[in-house]
Amino acid sequence: MPSALSRPLRRRRSGQGLVQVPPQGAAPPPSGMAAAWSAAAVTVPHAVGLGLLAFAPLAGDYSLAALALWSAALPGLLLTLAAPRPGVVYAPTTVVALLFAAVLATVYGAAPSLGLNARQVLAVTGATVALAFVFQWLLGVLRMASVARFLPISVTHGFAAGVGLSMVAGQVRSGFGSGSLADVRMGWHALAALAVVGLAWWLRGRWPRVPGLLTAVAVVALAVALATLWGMGLGAVFVPAAPPSAFAGPLWPDWTGIPWVAVAQQQGQALLVLALLMALVNSLEILIFNQELELEHGLRGNANAALRRESLLGMVCALAGMIPASTSASRSRIVLAESGTKGHGPQLHAAIMLGVALTGPWWLHWVPMACLSGGLVLAGLMQVPRLMWSAQYARSSRPTWAQSWLVGLVFAVLGGVGALVTGLVVATFVLLRDSAAKVLRHVRLDGELRSRRLRRAASDGWVSPRMNQVAVFELQGVMSFGVAAHMSEQVRLHLLPRHRWVILDAGRVPAWDSTALAQLRALLRDLEQQGVAAAVATLDSLAAAHAGAGVRAFADLDRALEWAEVAILAQRTMSLRPPRGGSDPLGEIGEGMHIQARRALEALLLPLAVPAQGVVFNAGDSDRDLLVVVSGHITLSTQWPPERSLRLATVGPGMVFGEMAFLNGAERSASAGAERGTAQLMRLPREHFDGWARQYPEAGLLLMENLAQMGARRLAATTRQLRSVLEQ
Repeated sequence: MPSALSRPLRRRRSGQGLVQVPPQGAAPPPSGMAAAWSAAAVTVPHAVGLGLLAFAPLAGDYSLAALALWSAALPGLLLTLAAPRPGVVYAPTTVVALLFAAVLATVYGAAPSLGLNARQVLAVTGATVALAFVFQWLLGVLRMASVARFLPISVTHGFAAGVGLSMVAGQVRSGFGSGSLADVRMGWHALAALAVVGLAWWLRGRWPRVPGLLTAVAVVALAVALATLWGMGLGAVFVPAAPPSAFAGPLWPDWTGIPWVAVAQQQGQALLVLALLMALVNSLEILIFNQELELEHGLRGNANAALRRESLLGMVCALAGMIPASTSASRSRIVLAESGTKGHGPQLHAAIMLGVALTGPWWLHWVPMACLSGGLVLAGLMQVPRLMWSAQYARSSRPTWAQSWLVGLVFAVLGGVGALVTGLVVATFVLLRDSAAKVLRHVRLDGELRSRRLRRAASDGWVSPRMNQVAVFELQGVMSFGVAAHMSEQVRLHLLPRHRWVILDAGRVPAWDSTALAQLRALLRDLEQQGVAAAVATLDSLAAAHAGAGVRAFADLDRALEWAEVAILAQRTMSLRPPRGGSDPLGEIGEGMHIQARRALEALLLPLAVPAQGVVFNAGDSDRDLLVVVSGHITLSTQWPPERSLRLATVGPGMVFGEMAFLNGAERSASAGAERGTAQLMRLPREHFDGWARQYPEAGLLLMENLAQMGARRLAATTRQLRSVLEQ
């Protein structure tokens, strides 16, 4: 809620100039004390209710109110003094308190057979809870907080809502403090609790900086007391928050005479499971709220350090027989809403709770449990993120909204473990769904991409209009089972009847799991059965080995495109195919040349045999020969070998390369060599050409024209490749 400092100020004129005054209706500045009282109004009923539940087996030996209030005061005070954080209130949380109660009940049930008294039961309970915080400390040491970054906001919202809904459900099940829903007094308790909720809500809206919940509890409690004094018969209807008692200090556990071996043998497994559960669920709650502090309030902190710090102090408190304090998201949100991150609400809250623990036994019995129940109901409703109540958010982000409520309702029904499992499942499906939605980075169905293989004009004229038969799918992200299934489905949906070749570019896929590779094999098999040839480009060596021989794989997309182009060229009739290698030594530069000039030029050519992996020239060389491929293929790359550099082009029989140095005498701009096997070339030195051109000037002009047309085609191919790169 904005403070007065963030609101516009009106100006009025006075005799001494302009004076700034707050506008009418502006809220007073944020108050740390009011925020602390508001948070304490939640902590007191929360501590009393959970304390009475947790320490119920010890009721015959000690004051439950004292046990509950000291557990609410001292651990929170200790954490506030040792590890203060802006806006963070430390207090017993629902998860820790309920699991503390489960541990205590387990130990108390075995106490008769183990010969344990009440203080020894408290000691064994404290040791088990301390072990839970050892596990939590290990999670911080192992830096498991980084896992929280992978939780979607639906899980974080759902977990927060689950805590709040659990608080509300607990009050309903307890008959709003009457004991149970079947209790005849439940109606009166529900009326008082709802009166607290309604009055606090109205006060909060009317005076945002006033601790409305505390005021509502006090007003309704006073009304019940006055009605009782006036003889309205309500004295026996409302259950007091605690029976009258004298002052009592903390109950310290007795560590002597405990048969630890017998305890471990009889209840060790059950206690260990509860300890692990407490560590996991409480750690998740801390991590989620730390994520909220960073995202919504800009309070960056080290979540791993928070886990370690709270764990060490939690161990001390558990060994002292108290419910350890932890980051309380519900009370922290109250403080953040009313005093922001700059106030002293957390410190004042700790001081107030210490005062309540000291004086509570003298006045707590005057407060009806129904009033405290109403406070918990309101706190639980406020714990649910506002977005989850928004109809607009439900319409605009229906999947996220539904996932949040799913996690929250599971938490309320099954507890933190069920919510943890559900949250992880939701997070997994959200991740898979998002990955699947983006698995196709680019889909090219109209032949926009071409390989770097250069061809003669006739061959290129045949291939270009038929490239729309080639569909290229660029994949991205980790390819898991669900993502691969979605990818296969999308590929099938995008294909058109004209497509005869499919290329899956996996250059942006960092990993494949075994199920995804099985989906890939099935997709390629189905396409082959439909008469569509399919291949995978840039499949890493490990995935290619697991994919099997049935998967046609290429080192990169360029070679996969070349495979499709070769297949398209194979559809030509024999009459449309160029002469076989060796029968046309001039290749494309001799097209249209008179027979006499052609034979004269052929006589000037010098043969050159290039072995496999042999180099014709390197970048930077100064020779000016024009080279014609007679047989084999020559690869042009930025450096040699091409595996360690960028492949620029591949030329085959009848094609010319090295024309730039031949024309302008510049140094070679690339390296050339035989990458795939031996090649036979013809060299035309520049001085031989000059002598021949003086004898046959018209043929010389025709050769230059052929070179110009070849250069134009290659420039167009380069432009096309550059455009495809820029569009990615």
